[in-house]
Amino acid sequence: MPQSHSTTSTSGLTALNRAVVTALSDLRPPPTAAPPPAPGPARPAAASPASAVPTDGQPVATQPGRRNRRSRAATRSAAATRTCSRPARVLAPAPAAAPGRRTPERAEGPAVAPVGAPAVGPAGSPADARGEWLRFVPVQPLFRARAAQRLAVLAYHGVTDPRSFGAQLDRLRRLATPVSLAAVQEAVAERRPLPVRSVLVTFDDADRSVLTHALPALIERGIPAAAFVISELIGTERPFWWHEADFLARHGGRARSLDCGHPSQLLRRLKAMPDPDRRRSLQELRVSADRRPPGQDQLTPADLLALREGGVAIGNHTQGHPCLGRCDDATVRAEITGAHEALTRWLGEPPIAFAYPDGGHDVRAEGVLQELGYRLGFLSDHRLGPRLPSHPLQISRLQVDSTTSTRRFDTILSGLEPAYRRWRGQAA
Repeated sequence: MPQSHSTTSTSGLTALNRAVVTALSDLRPPPTAAPPPAPGPARPAAASPASAVPTDGQPVATQPGRRNRRSRAATRSAAATRTCSRPARVLAPAPAAAPGRRTPERAEGPAVAPVGAPAVGPAGSPADARGEWLRFVPVQPLFRARAAQRLAVLAYHGVTDPRSFGAQLDRLRRLATPVSLAAVQEAVAERRPLPVRSVLVTFDDADRSVLTHALPALIERGIPAAAFVISELIGTERPFWWHEADFLARHGGRARSLDCGHPSQLLRRLKAMPDPDRRRSLQELRVSADRRPPGQDQLTPADLLALREGGVAIGNHTQGHPCLGRCDDATVRAEITGAHEALTRWLGEPPIAFAYPDGGHDVRAEGVLQELGYRLGFLSDHRLGPRLPSHPLQISRLQVDSTTSTRRFDTILSGLEPAYRRWRGQAA
């Protein structure tokens, strides 16, 4: 009897996967992705005698040549409504990010984004609009059903919008089963799958917003989490190196290896360099810049203890957040072991989890983690993983931002948006 049940479950999952692949092939980009039609003379409509609504949603008169005050008034009213209903920050260009504050566009990640890498943006951004459109496609229920049998690990970078973040946590309480880092470790140790719809909340870099904004919201809802910290920043006022590089470049900083290319590619070029070249270029930026970046209050050892007491486990994110794939063997070992020793000293116990700072797996790093007794390692590959991780030191995570709308949050949580992005990348 158990064998028959297992065969039925396997065939059912196979049929579901086949249906998902078929449905993906029918997906089309949202209407907003198409360029607007070229302006031209209005054509008479054959349907409604009053007005018609084209794809952009703006009413147009159907009787050219006749003055229609009601139609013009309706057009002006609709345009005013659309303009006023949008936040001002969507209509105006985004200001330059302060060096002490991480914005979604500055979220750290791989030096070269992999196929299907997420475009995490605030509510109202093109990525957010795409997520809202995907929520209504017929394949979404199939992805929800499949996601119920998967582990979703959400990777944040701080909390810039506490209200939106609270709404996301409320969605998790209704739609998912929040689990702790310890529960994932126990599942791996006991070879026992996690509950259905399991979700683990994590934070990379762990700026002070994790303590000031995230922790109260998590405690209020009884949701555990994990924070991966950069050890050499703890107890200092040093900014993250990518914020510092951006500030220095905008204030006259120059480096020999960064003279070519557009300034917007600064971070990508720095991450693509071998680690010694990155450090040398950053030092050249410091020497040549007109101004020094302002300080950024980082977490202290006491803050780490407060987070742990509030249900946020503390993990290793290396000493200085280099791209491990660009480091030599000695640097990889020093970055991991140095942070491990510091966290053990501050917390009174060794950490059990590690998040790769460049988002991608590194074989040498995994070897060091095994030597130090780490149980879990997390990637940033924008994927769901199995409820029982098959590779405990290579657990997938979904990239999400605190400003992401709840509709797009649903498509990320179900795995639909990540799958759609991978499919579009492969199709291209």
